[in-house]
Amino acid sequence: MGIKDKALAFSRKFKLDSHHAIERFGVFFGIFAVTGAIVITGSGAAALKAGNDALTQTALYTTEFKTSKTNLDGTVDGVYTNKSGDKALVMMHFNASAQISYNATDYRAFLLGSDTSLNSEPVSTGGIKGSFHVFGSTGYVGVLLDADKSFERQVLNLTVRATAELTTPGPEQTKGPDKLAGDETFSKYDQWRVFFNPGASGVKKIAALDALTFDPAQAYYEVALKEKETEARNALDQKLVEMRTNLTQIQSYTSDLETTKVDGLFLRPPSVPASIASDKVTGVSVAEAKNGVSTLALQTKHVVSGGFDLNWRAGNVYDGYLETLVPAGQTYAQFFAKKRDESSDLTGQQISDMQWILSDGSSLAKDYQSSDVTMRPLMNVMNNLSQAYQNYAKNKSEC
Repeated sequence: MGIKDKALAFSRKFKLDSHHAIERFGVFFGIFAVTGAIVITGSGAAALKAGNDALTQTALYTTEFKTSKTNLDGTVDGVYTNKSGDKALVMMHFNASAQISYNATDYRAFLLGSDTSLNSEPVSTGGIKGSFHVFGSTGYVGVLLDADKSFERQVLNLTVRATAELTTPGPEQTKGPDKLAGDETFSKYDQWRVFFNPGASGVKKIAALDALTFDPAQAYYEVALKEKETEARNALDQKLVEMRTNLTQIQSYTSDLETTKVDGLFLRPPSVPASIASDKVTGVSVAEAKNGVSTLALQTKHVVSGGFDLNWRAGNVYDGYLETLVPAGQTYAQFFAKKRDESSDLTGQQISDMQWILSDGSSLAKDYQSSDVTMRPLMNVMNNLSQAYQNYAKNKSEC
């Protein structure tokens, strides 16, 4: 059994693992962080067994946990350090709806050391100071450790204790982590345990820990939001690719109006809704760009109702978009209330109401039946062009 398998088995044995909920994040967020005290000690319960190779490479041994009294499930997002390796951040989160305290002073943390034989020993790295951070109502919490030198390669046992229980304790566990680990504090207090090795080569580095002053908002962005933002950007890029394809189809089907005739009759170009009439998608996609960076952008004179006129490529969630979005003289609340109250976009209905007039002045949609075999070529052109407009309008409303 490999070291990772042993670690997972250990977590299951001590009931430190559980299924976790997928968190949802918006593009805009508010973050509040407060700092509490952390207690550093050199003795306590034994940590999990690891070989020399694991101590060199493995940074995180516990990926999930459960609070000992209230039975709340939590996830360990990772352990992160700065470039010099003398700062470490352990980020964890509960479900955003979990009833936990948002005040960092309601938590205490204890840092223990151990050897590879599961025997307690002092923490190898000296001069460690710590702080506990709560990231508003997001469900995220973190422990920041600041050492005098780079962290030694050692498995550390971090026990976090919640001194304020906001959830009714669940059924008593007959084989809870307190009894198996020989630590009765898990029965007395609501707490959980995480095993990690900040000195391992596999630890992740984040810029937030290289700053002179720790910025919780930046750390939260790098750990919790940056990946989600990248996924959102990729989705927007894909939507722009689809919209560009829709516009190409519209151009092609519009050309068919001139070349498709039945008994000398042809369709005149319909009057296109102003909300999409002059739209263009400029730039190149990731696949087309030599440097692999997309520059696709929508050029439009009409912003979909409830949407935003925003150059999202020029910013990010951490720096914020609100200063760019909100007009002068309006508060954020007023701006979003106005957006919320905007009426539904009518482009789709306007496309459905487009008039399809033949060269003799008659209406293809009203004066002919869809079953008319003779007029089928013109019907196909009309349906193709109408559908391309509808597809474009739908994609634009989602972009």
